[in-house]
Amino acid sequence: MKKMILLAMLCIVGSLSMQGGDYRYLVFTLNDGTTQAVTATDLSIALSDGNMVVTSDGQTLATLALSTLASMEFSNDDTTGISEISVNQMITDGSTVVYDLRGRRMPQGAALPKGVYIVKNSNRTFKVNIK
Repeated sequence: MKKMILLAMLCIVGSLSMQGGDYRYLVFTLNDGTTQAVTATDLSIALSDGNMVVTSDGQTLATLALSTLASMEFSNDDTTGISEISVNQMITDGSTVVYDLRGRRMPQGAALPKGVYIVKNSNRTFKVNIK
């Protein structure tokens, strides 16, 4: 049974290399319904010991147990719900509050050091990564 699954995965991986050129992401859907997306640029997929290892430029992007993988597909949407927002998009009026990941409120109008912050204003809450 394992050999058949691995053979099927190898066939899928072979067809992925032919189809991935027009898409930005390879999205994995796990048995529990969660998704994980990786950039579909210069991907290399290896199967070993019941795991799928996805690499790009020598960096491991994902390691997934084949038993947890429900499906994978190429997409132009990363489906993670994460989008890049520039710091300039943070409204600096009195209704915006910035917290660090420990829940501490950051001083209003202060330059934030590198890190991840939760920004909340009257319309929405989002995460900001300052590099």
